Amino acid sequence: MEVFKNDKAISKMAFHWHFCCKILILFFLLFCSSVLYAKPVSYDVDIDAPKMIKTLLEQNLDLIRWRGNEQIDGAQLRRLYRNTPDEIRQLVETEGYYSPVIKTEMQKLENGGRRILIHVDPGKPVKVAVVDIEFKGAITIQKSSLKPSIEQLKKNWQLPVGSVFRMADWEAAKIALLKQVTRVRYPRAELEDTRAIVNPETDEVTLKVIVNSGDPVKFGPIRIVGLHRYGEDVIMGQRPVKVGSTFRENALLNWQSRIQDSGYFSSVEVTADLESGLEEVPITVTVVENKKKHAAVGIGYSTDMGERISLTYDNLHFLGRDYKLKSSVVLQSRQRTAKADVYLPQRPDGTRDSFGVMYDRSEIEGEDTRVAGANFRRAWGTPRLEKYVSVEYLNEHNRIDGADGQQSQALPVTFGIITRHLNNRLAPTKGYALEAQVGAAVEPVLTDKSFVRGYLKGIRFQPIGEKGDLILRGELGAVVSDGKEGVPSTVLFRTGGDQSVRGYSYQSLGVKEGDAIVGGRYLAVASIEYQYYFIKNWGVAFFVDAGNAGDTIKELDPAIGYGIGGRWRSPAGPIGVDLAYGERTGSFRLHFSLGFTF
Repeated sequence: MEVFKNDKAISKMAFHWHFCCKILILFFLLFCSSVLYAKPVSYDVDIDAPKMIKTLLEQNLDLIRWRGNEQIDGAQLRRLYRNTPDEIRQLVETEGYYSPVIKTEMQKLENGGRRILIHVDPGKPVKVAVVDIEFKGAITIQKSSLKPSIEQLKKNWQLPVGSVFRMADWEAAKIALLKQVTRVRYPRAELEDTRAIVNPETDEVTLKVIVNSGDPVKFGPIRIVGLHRYGEDVIMGQRPVKVGSTFRENALLNWQSRIQDSGYFSSVEVTADLESGLEEVPITVTVVENKKKHAAVGIGYSTDMGERISLTYDNLHFLGRDYKLKSSVVLQSRQRTAKADVYLPQRPDGTRDSFGVMYDRSEIEGEDTRVAGANFRRAWGTPRLEKYVSVEYLNEHNRIDGADGQQSQALPVTFGIITRHLNNRLAPTKGYALEAQVGAAVEPVLTDKSFVRGYLKGIRFQPIGEKGDLILRGELGAVVSDGKEGVPSTVLFRTGGDQSVRGYSYQSLGVKEGDAIVGGRYLAVASIEYQYYFIKNWGVAFFVDAGNAGDTIKELDPAIGYGIGGRWRSPAGPIGVDLAYGERTGSFRLHFSLGFTF
């Protein structure tokens, strides 16, 4: 009897199971048919809102992103439409508006499409009423004279009382505050708590930030990885980091940059092991070495000097030591140059020594010049502020078409300063760079005519709007001597060409002598240029250049050139092609430039 009851129950369960399966299959088929035959709906969206809010919604609303998609049917459109007000509220809150008035309407069109109207009145923006920044950790008991100071950190807060509370600005301000703490002394600092309490009734927000500095950190032992071909001096000589000194993030970055610029390595990484938990954190320098010797052949063209063939040979272990030899032979249409320079590793005190020899022959504007020379240079400082002293011997043979030539020699000693405050060394768009030189040669110390030479050049980059840049450039030079005879033409001044006064050929502006243009004792050049980048890295430039060289200040009657050019911010630096008109010559010239150097 028990067996019979069980069999009957099982039979009944099987019947219900088959019936449920049929129902599920029927629903599945109905669902598939509704998907397959769902008719897509076309629709337009009109947004009535202030310009900034309208742009924000056009870039982020799901209704906008899905418009034109064939998978959107009536049901899906209604779902998007229902979600739109909440989506708008979340978006406008990021811009500081917490009490918006939102109205939406969906209209059915005769063609079966839809028109969605959205009206947004964002209301008053929420503004910061209170900023409460609290610090914990060792920073609260450090001496007031040490950096970073709590007073300065609070002063530098980027979202002060009275400013509109935008979410992006709030996040940026927190990150900026933490970075200021971690750069010096407290790299393990963290944001312990952050809160933004909004009161929609008063349109005000209270900001609360708690920063825990942790314990101070010092530089610990240094380990070098990957160094096989060269001695440790090529790395340790660049070092601004001392064991036991206060941790500074910029010191690590500067050291890494110096090692990379030394030329011995293709890759450099300087890191601090902050996870060690030690007060003196270990420093690791990881390098990938360049080969000791390198030779190359190059072919090029310059609108200043014409066709060019170059041969270069570099040796990073010259004379069996970590001296860098950089040598080259460059053959151009109007100039042939051979030179070799030897660079010694940087010393621990930061000084960098180099010496070299050169031979140059040029035939420019009717002047044939042959110069042989040797030089010694000592430089020190940082890329931001560099100083140098150089001693150079020049022996020159000069021949001028239609006039007498001369032979001269000089041993000028020059002191120079270069300061760079640029947002990017390769392709700057903001900041300035300036170089000043003063030098002198005195008879009879390998010098035929005593002279004093001064030279100043500078460039300024100033952004104009979101897509424009204004570039101001200038040069001034003077050679003070008792006449020019006996002064090498190499230390005199001429101008004109790609990097000076466009619209004129290379060094064609100077002093008329015989059938040639030769150097003068004074120089003045000025340039103003506006660049507008209309498509990402592609732009157009408008410029006016003026300048000249002469033997007296009164002879500095400026030659003017102006024109238009194209610009491309390439990975290798800015590339420019300019078409310039020279007022004196009444003709157009094409100029080409690659990269930025100062």
